[in-house]
Amino acid sequence: MRTDEPKNGVTGARRRSKVQSVDRTIDVLEALATRRGATGISELSHIVGLHVSTVHRLLATLVARGYVRQDPESSRYHLGAQVFALAGAAEVHLDLRLVARPYLERLMRVSGETANLVTIGGSEAVYLDQVASLHLVKMFTTPGSRAPLYCTGGGKVMLAYKPEAFVAEALRGPLRRYTPHTLTTRAAIEQQLIRVRALGYATDDEEMEEGVRCLAVPIFDRRDEVAGALSVSGPTTRLTPERIGKLGPALVAIGDELSRQLGFCSAKLPVA
Repeated sequence: MRTDEPKNGVTGARRRSKVQSVDRTIDVLEALATRRGATGISELSHIVGLHVSTVHRLLATLVARGYVRQDPESSRYHLGAQVFALAGAAEVHLDLRLVARPYLERLMRVSGETANLVTIGGSEAVYLDQVASLHLVKMFTTPGSRAPLYCTGGGKVMLAYKPEAFVAEALRGPLRRYTPHTLTTRAAIEQQLIRVRALGYATDDEEMEEGVRCLAVPIFDRRDEVAGALSVSGPTTRLTPERIGKLGPALVAIGDELSRQLGFCSAKLPVA
């Protein structure tokens, strides 16, 4: 007769108990991560919905392993150094291009246009990856290419969430006029950035290249900082203002998903 019990005699109930203990431990760590200051054991017990004695045992193990620190004076608990060591290691291994690739593919399917992954390099937008449109007429930018921040969709949506000092330096003139539609004054561009923050997305309306429009949304990381942008670009005959208005919310939702994948968890977007 077939049995699901392991040969070493560990029962299914005990295996479930082991999984439950890991789950509870993570609950405790996540609860501490949401607190701005040190947390007492009774308060922590209430947050995670576990008995004080259970929370005490979990904390004792976490303290011993360095994932939690107990204040010797108040006996309250903080996250420990080992948590930040893990976070640093995760960041090293987290390749933005690898994580963003499925989202780029979704962007292309949703919009039908070429999808781009962009980040900031110095004072320019740098194209990291691209999924080309299936249309015969399509936009193409080689990964590694650079473009101005002030007149591209990806560049503007990243500028919108950068600190004021960064924006001032990026818009320090003179700004080159690439087409008759390029905005070249700081005041005009900053007005656009206000609109970007209100909408959640930016557009490039033939500002970099005539006949081409772009729609871009920001990507945020675990520090609540803008890490890059997702954009779609196509000919003005297909990417009309009406179509951009319909695509905007869908792209914002995809950008939000990618941001959460990168560790962004703020209830609202950061304001520059």
